[in-house]
Amino acid sequence: MSVDALVPLIAAIAYIPLFAILFSNRPWQRRHRLFLLFLIPALLWSLTTFLSRSGLLFQNNLLEVKIVLCIAIWMLIQLHYFVSSFYQSGRIKIPLAYIFLIITIVLAATGYIPHSVEVTASGISVDYGPWNVVVFLAFLFIVGIKDIYSLIQRYRLSPDPAERNQIFYLLAAITSLTAFMLGSLSPRGSEFPVSHIGNLGVACVFAYAVVAHRLLDIRVVFRRALIAGVLYGSGLGIVLLVFWLAQKFGGVEPSIASLTIAIAWGIPFIFFLSHTVGARWRAKIEEAFVGAKYSYRRELFQFITRIHNIRTMEEVGNEFISLITQSIDCRRACFLLPQT
Repeated sequence: MSVDALVPLIAAIAYIPLFAILFSNRPWQRRHRLFLLFLIPALLWSLTTFLSRSGLLFQNNLLEVKIVLCIAIWMLIQLHYFVSSFYQSGRIKIPLAYIFLIITIVLAATGYIPHSVEVTASGISVDYGPWNVVVFLAFLFIVGIKDIYSLIQRYRLSPDPAERNQIFYLLAAITSLTAFMLGSLSPRGSEFPVSHIGNLGVACVFAYAVVAHRLLDIRVVFRRALIAGVLYGSGLGIVLLVFWLAQKFGGVEPSIASLTIAIAWGIPFIFFLSHTVGARWRAKIEEAFVGAKYSYRRELFQFITRIHNIRTMEEVGNEFISLITQSIDCRRACFLLPQT
């Protein structure tokens, strides 16, 4: 498999955890549905590019480029509507951006775009035509600048630190995708899937933002399950690596006996790694996901364990209120007790 096919494949795989996170959290709100509508073309864009560059699609380079181009435009439009949900509370009555997608599909079907597709030794070279590039850049400029400007304004006006973090990662994702997509419009940019590096960056940024900064509301249970999966998966990866090295350099032949030995030693090792070294890493990963609130939550847990040693309700109220507000980013709180 060549590198130009491997990059979009990795980008497509990177979106699978986002699907898992999304489908594991119900019920959905409007933002969840918009996020799903973005994930579908984002994954399809990289997947169809991988199939095309691997020669597994239609064996018709011109048709494949047209399909990939239309899916890319679809993905950009869905990203626009997902981003707009962060600065526009109401529903969009007339989704005008879809007109550009319809025009792109019509022009591709009638043969106006792309102008030509040439297969070279270094890859596939696509000539979109100067006017088509100008129209695409104009669309990207109008929609992109509107989104970026609106997000920046929302960032400045928002009093919520969590919302500002979400907007920051949205801006980072938009910047990454825009930079690499512009790079793909260069004379040799289409020979290597430069834009899919940006798509991979978007997937990574969104995955981190969803888990660590609640870009979408997800359950704490799922986040901890994800951490456990990473820890156990790392242990399994080490066992498989050792098994492969033993076969490659140790002369161990794959057989039922060697597999049994690997399982017999591997399972205890995975549990040992997860419950010793993994215990330290679990705290570090949880701290990375939770952020600045992690220390307050630890203090809150310690406070609860020693609450029976506190004699006055005033001391309980003052310390408890302070820790609980800092742990959940609450600006104001009160502690009410029944009269005796």
